[in-house]
This record gives sequence, structure tokens and C-alpha cells, in this order.
Amino acid sequence: MRCGIGAAAVGGILSVLALGAPAAAAPTTEVRQGQYIRVVSVADWDQAIGMLPGEPMRWDIEISADAPEPGTLTIGMSASGGTPLVVDAASCGVPWRGGECPSGAVHLRTGWEVPRDDETVVLDEVDSAAVTHLRLQVGVASGAAADATRLRVKVVGAGEEVDAWSDDPLPPTGLPAGLPWVLAGGAVLLVGGAALLIGRARRREDGVGT
Repeated sequence: MRCGIGAAAVGGILSVLALGAPAAAAPTTEVRQGQYIRVVSVADWDQAIGMLPGEPMRWDIEISADAPEPGTLTIGMSASGGTPLVVDAASCGVPWRGGECPSGAVHLRTGWEVPRDDETVVLDEVDSAAVTHLRLQVGVASGAAADATRLRVKVVGAGEEVDAWSDDPLPPTGLPAGLPWVLAGGAVLLVGGAALLIGRARRREDGVGT
């Protein structure tokens, strides 16, 4: 009987944790269209929820423009929040092929901790007639444990500005959203199961229920 109660308690905890874990999802594609500038953002934001130091997520952004006259587009990034995020940024003149740029990648930033003062930092300036394939590897800095941070990529040119931003603020730790409550629920189940076992044992010692 003791084993049955213990197994039920452990099974309940595992069930709660399973319900609390985010389901795997395919990357989300979002299109931001201005009058001339088009920004296509592709990222798996569910992966970002469980992001841990040393396990970055990929954020691909395709930037193009149908500008009325030749010019340049300025690509910048900003962040706001309490969690330090580290970014590797590279651009490619053609679509990325897996982890490689067939035309040769231009490395813009490596191991860069993004300032979190909401001020835009310029990453690159590109020809408005070209299509730029920006790839960001976004990671949580080691030991990070603060308020969530939101990232934004800003493209300026042809008299307008178009932004792409993280779907939700990126969490301060690798714990899925709501997991502290899940763990608390699991702890309640574990304590409850232990109490039942202790009560059962005491009743047996007192000769009750035998």
C-alpha cells in the first residue's frame, strides 16, 4: 500500500510537469510590410521560453525593399528588460543553406551582449535594392536571473521604419513560463503523499486498521 501511495504521488507530479511543459512547435513566420520595406521574421518562440545559457535560439530575418530610388537600409537592434542576452549576428546575400551562407557570410557581431536601454545599435547598412538574410543566434548570458527582456530589430530607409520583435519577452531563466507554479503543485503532491504514508504507518503501529 505504501508503494502504491508513493507511486501515485510521483505519478501525479510527473503528470503536472508534463502538463506544464511547453509543446514543441515549428518556427513562426511573421511578415512586416511597410510602404516600401518588407521584413520577414522566422523564429521558434516556444524554444525561447525554455532557453538556457549555452543553448541559443535562431532568429532569421529577411529584409528587402521596393524603394522608389536607390539608397541604403540601416539595420539596427535594441533591447529592453533585465535579462542580459548575448547575440551572434551575421548576414548573407542569398538564403542560408542550413548553417552555411553559400555566398559567404558577413559576421556583424560575435558574443555581443545587447544593451538593454532600448537604444538602437546599428548592425549593418545594406543596399536597398538587395535582399539581406540576417541570422541572429540569441542566447541567455550565463547566470542570468532577472526580468524578461524584449528584443527588436529595426530597419530604416526609403523614408520609413519597419520593426520585427521577439514574440514575447524572453524569460530570465531556462524554466518554462509558469513552471514555478508547476513545481509548487508537485511539491504539494509529494508532501501530501508522504503525509499519507506516515499516517498509515502510525495507525499500523497503534494497531488501528490492521
